[in-house]
Amino acid sequence: MVSTSKYTARAVLDAFYDAERAYMSAAPESRDFSGIAATLAPDVRLEQTSALPYAGVYTGPKGIQDWSTRMSDYFDTVDVQNPEIFERPGSDRVVVLSNIHLRVRSTGQEMDFPFCQAFTVDLEKGLIVELRPFYWDVAAVNAALGY
Repeated sequence: MVSTSKYTARAVLDAFYDAERAYMSAAPESRDFSGIAATLAPDVRLEQTSALPYAGVYTGPKGIQDWSTRMSDYFDTVDVQNPEIFERPGSDRVVVLSNIHLRVRSTGQEMDFPFCQAFTVDLEKGLIVELRPFYWDVAAVNAALGY
């Protein structure tokens, strides 16, 4: 079956990752969320594990912006590295296996560990509709954040 989708999941994810890196690395007073917002559906949903200080369900671009602000208050580097994207042809869901590089804003401590994300993408509109991250070592993240 030949896909007639306007976008590829990889292109949508790459745009999101580029915008996320730029946002997270910016000083709080210069953060511009518009790059991330451009990759999100109006009803996008992000669920963070309840074990983290930025836990919760975040909906819509405003919810994702609230999460991004909380996350970037903790980290000045959030870099998803070497992503391997697994998708089934014709499916709007993708799984990303990667490594994540984090740097704690307050201490400069750097962390690297395996990371997994499950995305649902609207391939016609080129937007993310759902995101669920899975951290390898939640205890280490919490310890680094003093949580």
